[in-house]
Parts: sequence; structure tokens; C-alpha cells
Amino acid sequence: MPYIERLAGLLGADVNLLGVIPPLPVDLPSDAAGESDNGVVLQYLEGIKHRLEKGDITTVVEIQEGQASAEILTCAEGRNCGLIALATRGRSATGPNMLGITTDRVIRSTPAPVLVIPPDEDGGSVSPTGTVKTIIVGLDGSETAATSLGAARQIAKSLGVEIVLVRATPPVDPLGGAATYFDSVTHHAEQYVKQVASQLEADGISARTVVGALSAQDQLLQVAEECDEPLLILSTRGWSNRADWQLGSVTDRVVRTARFPALIIPPTGRS
Repeated sequence: MPYIERLAGLLGADVNLLGVIPPLPVDLPSDAAGESDNGVVLQYLEGIKHRLEKGDITTVVEIQEGQASAEILTCAEGRNCGLIALATRGRSATGPNMLGITTDRVIRSTPAPVLVIPPDEDGGSVSPTGTVKTIIVGLDGSETAATSLGAARQIAKSLGVEIVLVRATPPVDPLGGAATYFDSVTHHAEQYVKQVASQLEADGISARTVVGALSAQDQLLQVAEECDEPLLILSTRGWSNRADWQLGSVTDRVVRTARFPALIIPPTGRS
């Protein structure tokens, strides 16, 4: 909520708070217990709504019964939401890359951007104030990756923060005779991100570039670690057939391991 409160206030966006209650087993009668659950969730969401409205953020509360991911997707489509915000499950005994099944399903299915926010090491908010001081955009020269620039530009202008454009050019192994080719690829990558940076600066946005020899995932995470309160903005690849259950490999790995919030931009044309 700290990130949503800050972004909604700066962007002038409304907020929809959705609570989803699992349905009772079909062989059990609906009783006061279910009504009690509704009351607890409603009271919790109304408390958040009151806080947001004190900051002049228009807020709507909705409670549905069903599967969380399905209800989130239905709500987002019905209200024409421009952004879905979800928390990840965080690090657990089963490993450091647990998104949580609801977050995972929503990212893979929605045509809306998804803001994924991991907890800190104690399970709390990674930023109690929802502050973003740097926006990091991963680029690989493709049109798909470039779709993240629109959101990055809008948020950077609203927050008045710098955009860091990151491009990875890991060397060919073994390098040997591929050294000349690698140098050419690196030069091309540097020219590309510099061109994008120039376009952003012409729009009044501070931008700098990082081109490194690490893998794309490691390069993005290294830059994030070096920045103050970063927001990663990444695109996913298009999907078809079995690929609809696969995020772009770099985006997938970054989202599952990053200690920072990430805004995931879906492929255009997804319905």
C-alpha cells in the first residue's frame, strides 16, 4: 500500500481495494462464520480507504467470494484498471523465488501492467513511505523491451526521478575469435541506449545508461543494488500455445529474486 498511496496521489489515479474470500466447501452450510469473515475483511479495507481518502485519493472497496487470481482479473477488467498491485510471498523455506500462486497467475494472464512488491527480510514493506528515487529499465534492443519506456517516462516525470537504461552484452564463450564480434555488439548496444537516453532527456527526463558484460538478470540486479530506492520496469515477451505460461526468461528471474518493486509491462495485444 505505501507504493500505491504515493503513486496514486502523484498520478491522480483512483484506487480499487479488492478483498477476496475463499468460498466455503460445498458440503458445509453458509453460516455466521462466513459473514464474520466478510465483516473482518470489510473493516480492514475500509480502514485503508479512510487513510487514502484523507490524501484526496478516490477509493472504492469491493469484496468477492472465489479464487483470488480469477476475481482480481475480473475486477481489473470490469473496472478497466490501468495497474494491478500485488505483493509477492517473499523468501520462504522452499526457496528465495516464491512469487505466490495468485501473483504468478495474475502476471501471466492480465493485459494490465502489474506492480510486484516483495516484502523486506522481516515481512514488512521494503519502503514504508513507498518512495521511488530511481527507475531502472531493462532494454535489449527489441520492440518488446521498448514497450516499458512509456510507463517509465510517465512515472519518471510524475516523480521527478532519474531513469537508468540497462543493457547487458555478456561475452561469447569461448571469446577467442569472437572478440571482434563482441566488441561490435557492445558498441551497438551502447549507441542504442544512448539514443534512447537522448530522447528521454529531450522530454525533460534525466537519464543515464549502463552497458555491462554480466547476464541480463545479474546486470539489472547489480544496478538496482547500487541505486537508492529503485523501481524496476520490465516487459514480458508475447505468448502463444505453451508459451503463455512463460514470462520472458530475464523478467521471470528478476521478478522472483529482486528485493525491490518491479513493474511488469505485458505484451501489446494480449486479451
